[in-house]
Order: sequence, then C-alpha cells, then structure tokens
Amino acid sequence: MLKDNEIIEIKVPASSANLGPGFDSFGLALPLYLTVRVHRANEDSIRVFGDHLSSLSLNEENLVYSSFKHIFDLEGMDTPKISLEIESDIPLSSGLGSSGTAILAGLIAANQFLEAEKTLDDIFQIATAMEGHPDNIGASLYGGLVVTAQDKDGAKLVKLPFPKELKIVVGIPNYILPTKLARGKIPENIPLKDVIFNIGHSALLISYILTGQIDKIPSAMKDKLHQPYRQHAVKGLSQILNQAQEMGVGVALSGAGPTIIFFLTEEKIPSIKGLLHSVAYEENIDIDIKVLFSAEKGATVQRIARKTSSN
Repeated sequence: MLKDNEIIEIKVPASSANLGPGFDSFGLALPLYLTVRVHRANEDSIRVFGDHLSSLSLNEENLVYSSFKHIFDLEGMDTPKISLEIESDIPLSSGLGSSGTAILAGLIAANQFLEAEKTLDDIFQIATAMEGHPDNIGASLYGGLVVTAQDKDGAKLVKLPFPKELKIVVGIPNYILPTKLARGKIPENIPLKDVIFNIGHSALLISYILTGQIDKIPSAMKDKLHQPYRQHAVKGLSQILNQAQEMGVGVALSGAGPTIIFFLTEEKIPSIKGLLHSVAYEENIDIDIKVLFSAEKGATVQRIARKTSSN
C-alpha cells in the first residue's frame, strides 16, 4: 500500500504516430516528457506548471485525473483523494501524443496505489480502449519504435530497434490542430488502390528499417490514406513533404499534426532546418525545430519520500 509520506513520480515520453504509411499502427517514442507527481491528500487538488498547460482542466475532467479515477471505477472502488502535479515538455494538440501520455500517467499512478495489480499489457489494453488507437499509447508505454494493431481480441504490439544512424528532426508550428478536427478531414471511404499503396509502403518501411537499408527509408514513408486529406489543415505541408522527399529525407506528418517529423542522416539536418524556416516565413508562422533521437525507454515510475516540515 502506498504510504502517506510517499510521492509517485511518473515520466512518460511523447510519441509520433503513423510515420507516413502506418496510419494508426506505427509509433515512435520521443524524448519530450510528461511528468506527473501524485500523493495521498485530504482533498483533491490539481496543479499544472507552464503557460502552455494553462488550458488544462483543474477538476475531474483533467485527463490525468480522469484516467486515474478510471482504474478505481473498473475495480469498483472509491477513488482516493490525491494531490496531483503536472508538468510537460510536450505541446498540446500538436501531434506528439499528449493525450496518450496523460492517459498513461493517470493509469500508472492509480496502479501504484493498487500495488501494481495491473500488468504492463493490462495498462496497454485499458489505455488503448480510452485513446481509441494503440500507436501513440504503445510507443509512450514501451518506448522506441512500435508496430501495433487492434481487433476484437485487443491491442497487439511489437517493439523494433530504431536505426542508430538515423537522426530525428521535428518541426512544431506555433498553432494547434485538435486530433478530432484532423481526423474529420479523412473520408470514410478510401479508394482501394490507395489502401494497397499504404499496405505496400508500410511493409517496405519496416523491412528497410530491419535490414538497415537506411537510404531507402524516405521512399517508403509515402502515404495516401491521411496526409493528402490533411494538407489544407497544416500550413505548408504539401511543400514540405515534396521538397523533403526530393532531398532524400524521410518525412511525415506526426500523428494528426501539425508537427512534422523527419528521418535523416546528420549531414542533411541543415537543409531541413532551412526548408522549415523558409516555409515558416512564407506561411507567417513560427516553427520550433528540435533535433531528437528515439526514446528507447518508455514510461517510468518511482516512489519518492515526501519532505516533512520540522518544528
């Protein structure tokens, strides 16, 4: 049982989903983190740190808190009173899995209160059911590159090695694109030839990664299921996709966007930065450019003794 003088600290990495052709299937953990600290309290309280989190609810609608409560609801138990502190490097509604990290943080925290009764796969299944798709959830929970699927039997996942030779660049525009809005751009019916195109390119992308054919990865990151329909919602997306491909750089919309992710070798980083700065100038937006790597470790948890004041 969690002691009254213990704090649970959970760190969950961001994620990029789809990676081009792997719509709702491929995910990659990135080293930007949601950090949540929770301990027992006499009354519920939620605090957030950072101006970019000011829009978060500070009541039961807060996604970390509602996910925490969800575990106790599943167990038919009363939710304990808690003090919850949230800080994050992950911009909201930007295609970097912020909702998935919040769900996982809440579930993992609750599981600690229950002395880890739920397995990692249990958490994966519950979180996927809440999020609706397993790609972001799987990457943030397990870390690294994951291939996922979902059917009536639940969510499935395989973690794969991400090539060390590949660098990762993300361009994060200074506007948000809610996932619900971005998904609404995709029609219910997709031409069969486009589905076949994505199946083939998804298989190629994973094959090239596993066989070390780094130079071929950009050609396999093409997509016809979701990016064409989201082009008008993401400023400069069409131009960036086309020009990055011409440079021999792997490029994709990160999740629902508007963040764009690139897989490239180090010598091509300056060219991609130049492309992003050029598009930002043309579109009159700001873009935060980060050079990252795969976060091979997924969500972590530790217990910390609370400091008590002495008289």
